[in-house]
Amino acid sequence: MSKKLLLADDSITIQKVIGITFAQEDYELTVVDNGDAALEKARAIQPDLILADVFMPGKDGYELCTAIKQDAQLQSTPVLLLTGTFEPFDEDKARSCGASEWISKPFESQSLIDCVEGLLAQNSGAAPAAPAAPAAPAAPAA
Repeated sequence: MSKKLLLADDSITIQKVIGITFAQEDYELTVVDNGDAALEKARAIQPDLILADVFMPGKDGYELCTAIKQDAQLQSTPVLLLTGTFEPFDEDKARSCGASEWISKPFESQSLIDCVEGLLAQNSGAAPAAPAAPAAPAAPAA
């Protein structure tokens, strides 16, 4: 059975990238473009994980995460915050609002998949699938 992901991001580019990233995976992706719609949609679909942009219209990612963690039906849902490389990011605020993890945009597709799978495994109490063998470290330039 596919896992339900809810993406809240106002960037059409990020929406498309994440859509493509999870297209070949066993996930059902629902996309909204602001934090207020995300909370409403989360209550309606009860996603297995929420990916939320830190800076978006309506509730920002921190406010959305706080609202999710205060909702009795959603409080156990992992929240993965998406932060832009050049946007201010407050790690303490992310922790205090209950974010499960955060990742900077742009990201490697496999890194995002691994992060999502790890959070879902933690939330279900199962061990995450073994990751592919790590790439050999680059040899130092001589």
